[in-house]
Amino acid sequence: MTHKPLVPMLLALTVLALPLAGGAGPQEAGGQAAAVPQQVQAELEAAHQARSDLAEETRAWTAEKQRLDLLLSAVRRRTERLEAEAKEAAAARDELKKKRDTLSADTQRLETVRTLLDALSERLEKDLQALAAGALPGLVPPDAAAGVTDPARRLDAAVARLEETESRLATVTVEIVTGVLDGREVTVKLLRAGDAAAWWIALDGDRAGTARADGDRLVLTPVDAPEAAEAIRKAVAVAEGRAAPGWTLLPAGHVEVDE
Repeated sequence: MTHKPLVPMLLALTVLALPLAGGAGPQEAGGQAAAVPQQVQAELEAAHQARSDLAEETRAWTAEKQRLDLLLSAVRRRTERLEAEAKEAAAARDELKKKRDTLSADTQRLETVRTLLDALSERLEKDLQALAAGALPGLVPPDAAAGVTDPARRLDAAVARLEETESRLATVTVEIVTGVLDGREVTVKLLRAGDAAAWWIALDGDRAGTARADGDRLVLTPVDAPEAAEAIRKAVAVAEGRAAPGWTLLPAGHVEVDE
């Protein structure tokens, strides 16, 4: 709102009113003299009101401007915070993408390793099974990995089985087994020296002899010489801890020697 200066205008009106008062009659001059202060008073009051209105409008505008400035400042802060959060979210998204890609690559490598472990376990199991088929009874322990699907556990079981087989190859043991004697299956005590040779005695101790693996069968051959049978009985007793260790000459005609 635009307001014209009121004081100069009031002074001009006063100057113009004075000549008029001098040229009039006494009564008329008196009436005009009384009207001039009233007019001036009215205009002064109008000017005062105008100044009051202007001051009020100025205060209102100042308050509104301050409110708008505060609102603008709050909007700017909010915008800056959202932009920062957006940058953080973008950085987190990129990091998650990198981790996802790394995890995908690791998963692929893990699947490759699992496949290799499965193949290695299967090969080892087949080799041990083939060894067990042509070896003396008890040399290769039974497969403990049957039904195991985890590649790592399956390989661990196969390796443990192989290690136990190697340990048994270097030891002398006595086991109760079933073999074929004179075309009949009989149960005997088998003295096995690794996979090199084996001897047997009947459970009642009356007969003794040598043993050899023939495919999946254990072929038992009796010895005729009484001293040979006694040597086998003594060796079994030593292996079982029922006799003191000592030198014993066992029949070894059935032992195959690699040239």
